[in-house]
Amino acid sequence: MTRKHSIIIGGTKGVGRELAVLLATTGQYVTAVGRTPGEFPTVPGGEVEGFAGTAEDPEALLAALRQQVERRGQLSSLVFLQRYRGTGDTWAGELAVAMTATKTLLEGLVPHLAADGDRSVCVVTSNAGSLVARNQSLGYHTSKAALRQMARYYAVKYGPQGVRVNVVAPSAFVKSESAAFYAGHPELQAVYARATPLGRMGTAKEVARAVAFLCGPDAAFITGQELVVDGGLSLMMQDALAREVAGIA
Repeated sequence: MTRKHSIIIGGTKGVGRELAVLLATTGQYVTAVGRTPGEFPTVPGGEVEGFAGTAEDPEALLAALRQQVERRGQLSSLVFLQRYRGTGDTWAGELAVAMTATKTLLEGLVPHLAADGDRSVCVVTSNAGSLVARNQSLGYHTSKAALRQMARYYAVKYGPQGVRVNVVAPSAFVKSESAAFYAGHPELQAVYARATPLGRMGTAKEVARAVAFLCGPDAAFITGQELVVDGGLSLMMQDALAREVAGIA
């Protein structure tokens, strides 16, 4: 078997960056797609290539990624982490970047999954797909909920081809880009610690590990599932959550 090749859409920051490095440490060649690819650390046995591209033009990105597949080899896994970062209409933007781009790229790249690879697709959404976050738009909530059903649809459609499609849904977590913010607001970290059954915030690396699991051979008979990575936060009833945050037993 040749070296595995995975593509991560939205792979240059946050969870995507952590995942790119994690997959590379297993010996993979990873194409990490983002607006500003930046530099990645040297990984013994594997390699991460920052790849400039935007999901706002999925047809052009698909054409470029097909050329990347010709250069670097057929795919083992395909991961979607992109979201709308523009300043225009959030409804149109979120649906175009989250849903239309995922559809276009997934359908266009599934034929390039290697026969001897993991043949896995993972879509990273949010717990806003089932809960409501007041600081996020309607388009954000709608697209996250729709992506879950989209993944279930593709799990059934591509299952006969041996392709697995799963979802990871994290809650708020600390990533390298937000570490300084949370470090400067210990009171906010304390609220999360009280509200979360596991007693702390999660990290981007922990979310990346969940994605890597679903993409890898240990999840070979798992498809169409959503793995919630939130330390148990979404298990709490609202009244109990309010008491926890207020410090009332």
